[in-house]
Amino acid sequence: MKNLNVFNGNTHDFLDDVVNSKKNTIEDPNYKQRLTVLTPNIKVCFNSFDTAQNTNNHISLVPYGYITADKNDLLKLYNPKAKKLVTFKNNATTILDNRASNVCQYCTINSANTLDHIIPKSEFSEFAVNPKNLLPACSECNGYKLDRFKNNNDRLFLNLYTDILPASQYLFVDIQITNGVVVADYRLSNSNNINVQLFSIIESHYGKLHLFRRFKSKTNTIISEMTNSINASIGKVSKQTFLDITLDKINRDKLLHGGNHYKLILEEELLNNNAYLNLYFI
Repeated sequence: MKNLNVFNGNTHDFLDDVVNSKKNTIEDPNYKQRLTVLTPNIKVCFNSFDTAQNTNNHISLVPYGYITADKNDLLKLYNPKAKKLVTFKNNATTILDNRASNVCQYCTINSANTLDHIIPKSEFSEFAVNPKNLLPACSECNGYKLDRFKNNNDRLFLNLYTDILPASQYLFVDIQITNGVVVADYRLSNSNNINVQLFSIIESHYGKLHLFRRFKSKTNTIISEMTNSINASIGKVSKQTFLDITLDKINRDKLLHGGNHYKLILEEELLNNNAYLNLYFI
């Protein structure tokens, strides 16, 4: 999991571009005229969003209260297949090694094939196409997140634009080996004294997106790949050389994917587990 770069353009211009891309239809010949009336106040709302964004205090936002026809008109602005939003998603995607990585950073498992509304558009229709409120995500995470945002004054999910992820480790994995069968289970721990409020959001994020179960479903593949690498190295390089090279690669990958990436955490734990290594190295 890594932070994403927040939109650095002018959100008012972005809104204008989206509005200008809309067209009247035979069924709705006055749609653009209604949007023109709504646009000035939406820009005022965007300014309020910027204030909340700058202080990472989105829970302070209060819905403007658009209802019925006006709300429907604003919600119709959002079309994930529209050229403007497709371009935005491509530009917002994390850049790894000078290449675009289309991985959902909410889970780091699936492709980011949708845009998540950090503040739900069902409640805040004025932010339906605010680029600072749109974050590339996978449909699975989006489905778990739904329209949830906060519980009273507690945020439920990480905002990967404004919540600076800790450099220290908070995701851990426990390994058990029975009759040569390796089983791995993930857990969170604040043993490295991460800010308590941030860690609480991390716990909620991982729990509500079912990340432990989703990570565990990938463990057999990760363990098999590590075992194959070990078997391929035996007789060609020493155990210590294999460990040094593989750990160096893991550390380099952490710079690309984040220090708490589930795959890298498990790989590192396997290499630090003598019981596992002794299954293969004599």
